[in-house]
Amino acid sequence: MSLEQTQVDNFETILASLSEPLPENVIRQRVGWRDSSGEEHRVDYIEWYTAADILDRVCPDWSHEVCDISVIGDMVAVTAAITIRGITRCGVGVGSAHDEKGIKGAEHDALKRAAIKFGLGRALYQGHSKRKPAPDSEPTQTARRKDDKVSDKQLAAIYAIAKAKSLDAHLESMALFRSEPEQLSRSSASELIDHLRNVRISA
Repeated sequence: MSLEQTQVDNFETILASLSEPLPENVIRQRVGWRDSSGEEHRVDYIEWYTAADILDRVCPDWSHEVCDISVIGDMVAVTAAITIRGITRCGVGVGSAHDEKGIKGAEHDALKRAAIKFGLGRALYQGHSKRKPAPDSEPTQTARRKDDKVSDKQLAAIYAIAKAKSLDAHLESMALFRSEPEQLSRSSASELIDHLRNVRISA
């Protein structure tokens, strides 16, 4: 077996390990969305340090860096990247731009969303949609070409608007397009942004 094939096999083993079901004791819950009657529905999530601990255990040589910090009104959007065995994937997190806690929270969310790209905790964002996609909708609205992929600016807007309205961007995207925000095409991302802007928040 060649060294290159060994590296591929090792990377696939890492992805398989990261995609395994999470222990129940590390899963937390919070209010994810409210239905038309105002009833709160809770969603599962993990803390950022739990994601880091799992990455440390499964692939100790992983690395993390902040790629971009953008201020959008009162919100800050942080783009973070995780690299495992030479493969880099990014995530975006948002928080209040007025204090260090908000910025740190955005970075932590970005780290978790980058980790999801490698399979860690992905199951937490699947199967929790509050409404079914339209019968005639495509299974996914993912980008077909690299230049059609959702932009970092669109992702930042999606997470910032969702955060401001106490919505879960992943759940909204999965409900509408059966895809995570990072997998959307530019046109679908624009539709999601318009949808989030038009969501009315109950008093």
